[in-house]
Amino acid sequence: MAPPNEAKVLVCDKWLRACCWYGEFMCDDAVQAGLKVLTVGDLRKLDREHEDYWADGKLIEIYGDASREFHT
Repeated sequence: MAPPNEAKVLVCDKWLRACCWYGEFMCDDAVQAGLKVLTVGDLRKLDREHEDYWADGKLIEIYGDASREFHT
């Protein structure tokens, strides 16, 4: 099931993609990149990556849970 629009996702602040932050598709800016929290709705509007990167299953794989309470 797709996450709701208000669900939060941690992304890289250079390209605003979760896959970058997860280390799956890193670019030359990755070393200097910071973090940003966006909503799923914002990411859907940007349309830069597949929604699978924001699903609970992916968050559990990366963080061990899907709480979406990021402490940056």
